[in-house]
Amino acid sequence: MGLPGLTTPQMAEVDRIMMQELRVPVELMMEHAGTNLAKLCVDLTPSGDGFFRVISGSGNNGGGGIVAARRLRSWGHDVMIYLPRGRDTLRAVPLEQLQRAESLGITVVDGLPETSTETPCVVIDAYLGYGYQKKDDHISESVFTYLRSESKVVSLDVPSGLDSTTGDSDSLFSPYATMTIAFMKTGLLTVPQNLTGALFIADIGIPMKIYETRLNLSWDPPFSLFSLNSLYLAFSQNSLQRVKVTKGDNRLAWSVSF
Repeated sequence: MGLPGLTTPQMAEVDRIMMQELRVPVELMMEHAGTNLAKLCVDLTPSGDGFFRVISGSGNNGGGGIVAARRLRSWGHDVMIYLPRGRDTLRAVPLEQLQRAESLGITVVDGLPETSTETPCVVIDAYLGYGYQKKDDHISESVFTYLRSESKVVSLDVPSGLDSTTGDSDSLFSPYATMTIAFMKTGLLTVPQNLTGALFIADIGIPMKIYETRLNLSWDPPFSLFSLNSLYLAFSQNSLQRVKVTKGDNRLAWSVSF
């Protein structure tokens, strides 16, 4: 038994329900996502060595990365924020997050890091989220090239350049880990594991009922509402969970260990 994935339109509908019907502000969900991301990054660097580079896009995914940077700095870690498209392209909420980060003394750079260093570095990929669509874009190509050069990249929601429905990747880098938000995307289930790394999922406050009744998800085997209940029981203990992908009845499913 396990859980199905969400397509890009289904995830967009989840966001719409949260913001328009339940009136949960995107800023609150962004805070939950960024805090969980920061926790995961710390868990993946138990020695505490090195520093963190956050590669932030202009939209909400980038805002989540900026929140993670702020939380990491408040916990005493060295962190820098890089904006490949520059500060002037940030949407309103990510810009507010950036101003909060700067108030803590975090250095912000327009562009990408010039070179890697010998100091251990965790790169947080918060450039593009589940809404990615392929287009000719030299800035994105430069970001993808940089991410391919780093050995320890942690991606937020989906690896940048990955189609969250199909799993097709235009970036072809190998994250160390990916922390998806709220629910697994179908693309993360179908793509080779080397293009996602270890998979984690973070609770950002989406009510379980949305998945039960609002998205026309199939709950026939290998999927089950029991697995959905198990996911939320796990979230009640820890908002960050490791994901296991399995194959049943010729369909891919996922679950968490609890």
